[in-house]
Amino acid sequence: MNLNRMSHRYLFPFLFTLIAPTAGWGQANYTRVHNRMLDEAKMLLAVEDHVEAAKIYRRLESVDTTFAEVAHELGLCYAQIPGLRHKAAPLFERALRNGHSESLYHLGLARHRQERFDEAIDLLSRYKATKHRLVADAEVDRAMAICRNAKALVRTPVDLTVRNLGALINSPAHDYCPLVTADGNTMYFTSRREGTTGGLKDPNGQWFEDIYMARRVDEVWSNAVNAGVPLNTALQDATVGLSADGTSMIIYRTGQGLVSGDLFESKRSVALWNMPELMTERINSEHHEPSATLSPDGEEIYFTSDRPGGFGGRDLYRIRRLPNGEWSLPLNLGPTINTPFDEDAPFLHSDGTTLFFSSNGHGTMGGYDIFKSVMLDHDQCSWGDPENMGYPLNTVNDDIYFCLSEDGTTGYFSSERPGGLGAQDIYQVVFPSSQLEFFVVRGIVADPRDEPLRARIVVEDEGREEIVGVYNTNAATGRYLMVLKPGARYHLRTEAEGHAAVEEVLTATAPDHGREISKETQLLPLEQVEGMTRNER
Repeated sequence: MNLNRMSHRYLFPFLFTLIAPTAGWGQANYTRVHNRMLDEAKMLLAVEDHVEAAKIYRRLESVDTTFAEVAHELGLCYAQIPGLRHKAAPLFERALRNGHSESLYHLGLARHRQERFDEAIDLLSRYKATKHRLVADAEVDRAMAICRNAKALVRTPVDLTVRNLGALINSPAHDYCPLVTADGNTMYFTSRREGTTGGLKDPNGQWFEDIYMARRVDEVWSNAVNAGVPLNTALQDATVGLSADGTSMIIYRTGQGLVSGDLFESKRSVALWNMPELMTERINSEHHEPSATLSPDGEEIYFTSDRPGGFGGRDLYRIRRLPNGEWSLPLNLGPTINTPFDEDAPFLHSDGTTLFFSSNGHGTMGGYDIFKSVMLDHDQCSWGDPENMGYPLNTVNDDIYFCLSEDGTTGYFSSERPGGLGAQDIYQVVFPSSQLEFFVVRGIVADPRDEPLRARIVVEDEGREEIVGVYNTNAATGRYLMVLKPGARYHLRTEAEGHAAVEEVLTATAPDHGREISKETQLLPLEQVEGMTRNER
């Protein structure tokens, strides 16, 4: 398992290369020492230690500036190092001039990062026409499709405002995974800045992850401070999920051996956080579970895992608390949400129905993009098609860890983009209108003795020309959750075995102009209805 969550998470998604055997023997001006250096650099590149590999390649670069292999592989290193990615393209250009055909592909990826999409597509097309290449057709085609999608999204930007939260929050190191309470006044996030609790660095030279906190006063965020113990330890400690009221936090923490990590939950008592406790084994496994989010009522957890049996890469799953207090088995969210690539960083809004997550599949414009999907049926865990949140919220780089305010107008996320303070920075996005476009009905169906019923609710449009949805109640509680279009009128038919059906018209509005209502429906037993009819006769 990769110890560095950031480097594993932020690998450029369609980077693929095989490190060729050393070609330096007999290379102009190369001595035996240079050849050994080249072998060492290749080994470091193969294990993704791009920083250390680049140090050696830079020393070799001056020995023979026409050596295409060194230029190409130094370009591969720079393409993976935050703050140095812009140096990759000139190296691939030089390698290409000196006959390195694989540089066609990687120069195409670099042009994509520069938003020079037509050039990127042309380079990738030329690469696909070459013989004896290392990258398969499917991967080249996908890279071209991403370029086309990025070009289309940049042409049609979304009306929103993105701003870097500045030096009071961000640092020259990685800062990411912001979690903001529903009132918008407290933020927790993860940072790899100097001053980590344990004072340790990982094998890639980055400081261990620690959790930081900031407060907002009069619309201004305070200087971020280390959240301290017990949230932070000498190990890697990272924010993952936060309840809407800010009293429960999910933390990713590595074990003592630093060879794996698990999810923990900490509860807040008044002003203090309690010792984090290991979460259920229904979430934690021998595989990688780096992210999670809590439902508003705390009865469900959505999480990320790369366990076997998914649709590919990392998938999103759900577990629910059962009536006996135990957790259910994990339920994969299915192919509407999950792809053959990676889905990560789920955030379930406090409305309980709108899911935001990041994916380097679906219709990404490059790296991870932020997507939105709305729950269609709670019990069946069915979802609407994910919607790309658009440019400039999403970019050709990784945009991830999105969370949204209770009113749906202000969000926070992590991104590496020009003008930042370092690597990944935390950004704020303000939308001109709420991103919550759905009306929620939380209902319960019971009999005259208030006993819950297993019922079915068929929802049709007002003219009864089309079925909008079919919802089933929970057999134990009689509860259901329904998502409708705000302001629209619907015809509802509620039915249960042995009971008389109820038909009614519902308008998706709330008295307080909110986005949610509660609804109770009582169904009479058939014998009672028949008895009433006889008496009336």
